Amino acid sequence: MAASSKPTGVHYALVVFVLISIICGLGWLLAYKGSNSISDLRREADAAKDASQKAATALAARVDEIKRLKDKLGAKYEEVGSDDSNPNTVLGDMRQHMTNYGPGLTDPTYNGLIVKQNQALRDAVKARDALQEQLATEMAQFEQALNQVRAEMTTEKTARETADKDKTTADSTHKEELAKKNADLAEYRREFAALQAEYDEYKAGAEKAKKDADTRISNLLTINKKLASELDEKTRTSFDQPDGQIRLVDSNSKKVWISLGEAEGIKPRTTFSVYRKTNSGVGRGTVKGAVGAEDIKGSIEVTRVLEAHLSEARILTEDIYRPMAKGDPIYSPLWSSSHDEAFSVIGIVDLDGDGKDDRDLFREIVSTAGATIDNDVDDKGVLRVNGKLEDKPKITERTKFLVIGKIPDIAESADAEEIATIQKILGYRKDLQDAATERGVRVVSMGDFLNYIGYKSQRRLFVPGSDVPYNLKSGSHSTGVGESSGSSRTSSGATSGAYSGDKATKPKTNARSDGSSKVFRGGK
Repeated sequence: MAASSKPTGVHYALVVFVLISIICGLGWLLAYKGSNSISDLRREADAAKDASQKAATALAARVDEIKRLKDKLGAKYEEVGSDDSNPNTVLGDMRQHMTNYGPGLTDPTYNGLIVKQNQALRDAVKARDALQEQLATEMAQFEQALNQVRAEMTTEKTARETADKDKTTADSTHKEELAKKNADLAEYRREFAALQAEYDEYKAGAEKAKKDADTRISNLLTINKKLASELDEKTRTSFDQPDGQIRLVDSNSKKVWISLGEAEGIKPRTTFSVYRKTNSGVGRGTVKGAVGAEDIKGSIEVTRVLEAHLSEARILTEDIYRPMAKGDPIYSPLWSSSHDEAFSVIGIVDLDGDGKDDRDLFREIVSTAGATIDNDVDDKGVLRVNGKLEDKPKITERTKFLVIGKIPDIAESADAEEIATIQKILGYRKDLQDAATERGVRVVSMGDFLNYIGYKSQRRLFVPGSDVPYNLKSGSHSTGVGESSGSSRTSSGATSGAYSGDKATKPKTNARSDGSSKVFRGGK
C-alpha cells in the first residue's frame, strides 16, 4: 500500500474541519436568511444532517480500514504518525523493521522491499541448490578417494604384517649376531687394554727421551749462541761489500765526490759511512765496550748527482786524526744498486739522545735511501708488518738487519700497563731474534746501525734563549750560534753543509788528501 493512501492525523483533522464548516455555514445561513421560511430551513437542516451522517459513515469506514491495515501489519502503536522519524508510531515502526530485516536491500516502499526480499530469497535458494549439488559431487569424489585410501591401507596393513614377521625373524638373527659381536668386542677390549698399557709405557719413555733431547738441544743452542757471540766478538766477520769509494776530497769546503751516480740509482740525502782503505770488513760488529766501528773514519751525505758514476756529498762527521782520502770505501746497509733492502726494527728509536722516539725520522731516512721496514715494533708494543697491523712478526729472505732499539727495563717501571707493554715488546724481540737466527739475519744495535749508515744527529747542544753558551768541540766559544744570520756549527765543528739545487759544476782545483793540488776532470 502506498504511503499517500494511509489515514493520518491530517485526515482526521480534515473531517472535523468539514463538519465544523458545515455547522458554521448552517448557522450563518440561519442568521443571514432570517427571513427565509421555516420550511426552507428545515430542508437545509435535513440536508446538512444527511451530509453529516454520510461524512460520519465515511469516517467510520476509513477508521475501520486503518484498523484493518494496522492489524494486517501487526502494528503495536495506535498513532500512525505524520512521518517515519518517530519509532513509536506505525510508520516509524515500519521503517525500523525495513532497516533491521532488509539489510543490503534499499527501497523506499514496503512493497518494493518485500519484492526485493523475495528476489533475494530466490537467489539464495538457487545458490543453496547449486552448493548442495557441488557438495554432492565433492562427497562422491571424497567417498571414492576414501575407498581408494582404504584399499591402500589394506595393502599397507598386509605389507606391515608381513614386515613384522620378517622383523621378528631379523630380530632373532640380530640378537644372535649381537651376542657374538659383544663377545668379540670384549676380546678386542682386552687386547686394546694390553696395547694401551704398552703404548703408555712407550709414550712415557718417548716423552722422557724427548724431554732429555729438548733439554740437550736447548743447552746446545745456548752454547752455540754463546760461542757464536764470542766468535763474532773476536772476529766480527762481515760479508758485506763496499758500495763505492771516494774519488776526490775537498777539505776546505768539506765536500767529497764518490763513484756512485745516476747509473747506480743513487739519490740525494742518502748517507754513507766512510772506512779506511785497509779495513777488517765493512758493516762488521763493533769492539765490545767501544762506540762505533773502529774502521769508520766518518760519514757523508749525498747532495747532488752529477753523472752516471759521480755524485757530490758533504762530510757529516770526520775523524781529524784520520781524514777522508781518495780511494776510501763507502758503505751503507740502507742502499743497494741492485735491489731494495728491508730491515726490521724494535724498541725506541732515539736518534738524537733526547730519550724520545724518533721513529718518523728513522722511517724517512730509510725510505730516502730506497729501503723499507718489514717488521716494526714501536714503543707501544704495536707490531706492523709491511705497514699493516699483525700479531706475529715475519722475517723473510729480504730482511738484511734486525735493529734493536732501546727497550725500557721492567724493574724501572711501577705502572702495570707500562710493564705489560714492555713484556709485549720483549716477547716480540724474542720472536724476531729467534727468526733472525734461523734465517741468518744479523742482529745489530741501533747505535751500530746508525754508524753503518753514516747518520749524524742534527740535535744542537745549545738551546736558543738559554744562558748556557754553545761550546765547540775544540773548546772555543761562539756567541754567534742561534743568531739571525742562521750560521751554526755542529758538535764536531763542521759546517752545516747546506747545498742548493742549482746545476752542478765541477771544481776546477781541489786540495788532495796528501796536500797537493789537482785538476778534477770528472774521470773515474
